[in-house]
Amino acid sequence: MTAHPVGAQTWLRRVGWLVLIWAAGVLALGLVAGLLRVVMNLAGLTV
Repeated sequence: MTAHPVGAQTWLRRVGWLVLIWAAGVLALGLVAGLLRVVMNLAGLTV
């Protein structure tokens, strides 16, 4: 097994955090949209 240089590990860690934060943002946006849809349906605003 080959060892990764220190710079590559730092880069992979930064990209990993970026992907994690992006995925959490997308999930949060989906949850808010779903909650708004439920609230609008309860208020009688249906399509």
